[in-house]
This record gives sequence, structure tokens and C-alpha cells, in this order.
Amino acid sequence: MILGSGFLLFRTVHLMFVNDAFHLYVWWASALLVVEFLTDLAWLVASIRWLFSNQKDKANASLKLAAMAIIVHAIRVLVFVLGRTGPWVNFDVRAEHHADYSFEWFWVYFAGTLSALSVIALALIWYLIRKSQR
Repeated sequence: MILGSGFLLFRTVHLMFVNDAFHLYVWWASALLVVEFLTDLAWLVASIRWLFSNQKDKANASLKLAAMAIIVHAIRVLVFVLGRTGPWVNFDVRAEHHADYSFEWFWVYFAGTLSALSVIALALIWYLIRKSQR
């Protein structure tokens, strides 16, 4: 849990500050990035708290925050992928950056694939938890 939240938090911070996302993206895409940052941070804190508390019931908050972080990340990645393909090219990038914005297709495919796999895994885990409660 800590490793997963740490990885998402690192990638979000890297996108925000190293790739200068606040300067590049439109306001709502930047706001979505901030929401993802806060969700990842909350998941990390809940995971660390659960690790040191050693109580089974504390895992519930960490699992719920993990699910929320995965869903928010998947939405942000969907916006990223749609902004690079089809008729919506650069809809998430400010108009003054349309001409000079460049990206690598590998990262588009990589982000989209891993995000889809994480949502599928989340749905499978949710299904198995529901099934075990019956």
C-alpha cells in the first residue's frame, strides 16, 4: 500500500513541478491533478498509520483511499490519453502551448494500459470482497 501510494504520489509531484503542469494545462486539468495529489497523499498517510497501528480495522480507510486514488488517477489518465488522440487533441493543454507541446507515444500507451489494469484489478478485488461477505 505504501509503495503504490508512494509511486502515484511521486509521479503526480513530478508532473506538477518538473513537467510544469500548472503552466501547461488548462485550469480544470490542473485542478484534477491537485485532487489526485491530495488523494495520493491521504492514501500514503493512511497506509503508514495502518502499518504502525497493527490493527486490522484500520486497513479499511487505507483501502477506501486506495480505491479513490486509483479512480481519480484513471480519470486523469483518461483525460491525458484523450488529449493526445482523436478529435480531442490538446483539449487539456492551454491554447498557447498547442503548437510546441510534445509527448512520446510510449508514455501514452504505458499510462493508459497501467491505468486500465489498475481499474480492472480494483473491480476484481471489490467483487471478491463483496462475494466473501455474502
